[in-house]
Amino acid sequence: MGLYGVPKRIKGVKAEAAFVILEVAKKVEAAGRKIIHLEIGDTCFDTPEHIKEAAVEAIRRGETHYTPTPGMQELREAIAESVKIDYGVDVDWDKNVVVTNGCKQAVLAATLSIVDEGDEVLYPDPGYPGYEAAICLAGGKPIPYKLSIENNFRINVEEVAELITPKTKLLMINTPENPCGSIANKNEVKALVELSEDYGFYILSDEIYRPIIFDGEKHHSPLEIKGSLDRIIIADGFSKRYAMTGWRVGYALTPKEITQQVIKLLNVMTSCPSSISQWAALAALKGPQEPVSQMIKEYERLRNIAIKSLSEIDVIRFVKPLGAFSLMIDIRKALERLGMKSEQFIQMLIEKYGVAFLHGSAFGSYGEGFMRMTFTTLEENIIEGTKRLKQALDEIFRS
Repeated sequence: MGLYGVPKRIKGVKAEAAFVILEVAKKVEAAGRKIIHLEIGDTCFDTPEHIKEAAVEAIRRGETHYTPTPGMQELREAIAESVKIDYGVDVDWDKNVVVTNGCKQAVLAATLSIVDEGDEVLYPDPGYPGYEAAICLAGGKPIPYKLSIENNFRINVEEVAELITPKTKLLMINTPENPCGSIANKNEVKALVELSEDYGFYILSDEIYRPIIFDGEKHHSPLEIKGSLDRIIIADGFSKRYAMTGWRVGYALTPKEITQQVIKLLNVMTSCPSSISQWAALAALKGPQEPVSQMIKEYERLRNIAIKSLSEIDVIRFVKPLGAFSLMIDIRKALERLGMKSEQFIQMLIEKYGVAFLHGSAFGSYGEGFMRMTFTTLEENIIEGTKRLKQALDEIFRS
C-alpha cells in the first residue's frame, strides 16, 4: 500500500483557530500561570432555567430516541412561527425548515447542497473560518471579499460586485458579523439581493448573532428584503441567543429545491439532531424572552467597558462593534515594530503577559495585522486583560 495522501477536498480546510489558541493558553495555565481569556467566542451566561428544565422533563418522559432527520415537527413548526413574527415572511415548516446540529452544520450542509466542483463562492474576510472550510469541502473556489477598518468593516457592495463571475454560485454574508461586530444596513442587504437576482446566485445569510445588537441598531435579512426564500438560505440557531452553545442545535431555512438535499446530507452526517436539545430549543422559542433581553443589555455594558479600556491605548485602532460580542483590534504598528505576524504576537501575549486574544489571520488573509477580542466574560477580566495588553505595548514601544 502507498503512503497516505490527504484528499484534495480536505487540504484547504483548517481547524478553527480559536480552539487551537485555547489549547495553547490551557497548557500555559497547566504550568501554573493564570490566563485572562479573551479569545473564545462562547457566551458568559448559563442557559436559562426554564430551558434546562424542559430538557430534564424530556429525559424523564423518555424522549431519548431518534427523531426525523430534519427535526421534530413541533420544533420546525415553532421555528416557522418565529420566522413569521421576526421577518414577516411565511415559510413552510415541512418544505423550508431543517433543524441541524448547530448553525455551523446548517452552513456546511447548505453549502454542500449548492456548490459543485469549481463553483465560486464569495465570503467575508475577515470572517468566520467555517465559511472557507465549507467551500473547500464542497470542492468550490473560495473568493474572499474584504471588510476593511477604513469602511468600519461594512460590506462594500461595489467591491463584491466586481468579484462576481459566471462561475459565482453563492454569496455568504454574516450580520451581525463575527469577528468585526459590524451590521449590514438595509440598503446594503437590498443591493446584495438585487445582485443575486441579476446574476442568479444564491445568498447564504448566517444570522446566528441577529438578536445581539447595540445602540438601537436594527438587523436586516435578505429574507426580510426578498419576502421569500427564492435563492435565499438563512442559517441560525440557539447557541448565542439563548446561551446554548453546548446544546448544539441550529436550523436552516432553505428553498424547497434545496431542502431535500440538505436533509439527505444531514441523514448521512448525524441521522438527526439530539432529541433532548430539540425539546430544550422548543422551550426556548415558546418560553419567556426576558432572559435574552437581559443578556443583550449585559453584552452592551461589557462592550462599553471594553471600548473604554481599549481607548486608553494609543498605538492601536478599532471600530466600535454594533452587534455580536467581539471586535477587531488593529495591531499593525506593534507587529511592524517587532517584525512579527499576528499569530506570533498572540503567542507572546499568552506566554509573557498571561492574556489570550485571537490572531486576525485566523479569520482570513485580510485579518492579518489585527487580533480579535471577545467581551463575553467578567468585567474584571476585560479590564485586566486590556491592562496587560497596554503593558505589553508600552514595553514594546519603549524598547
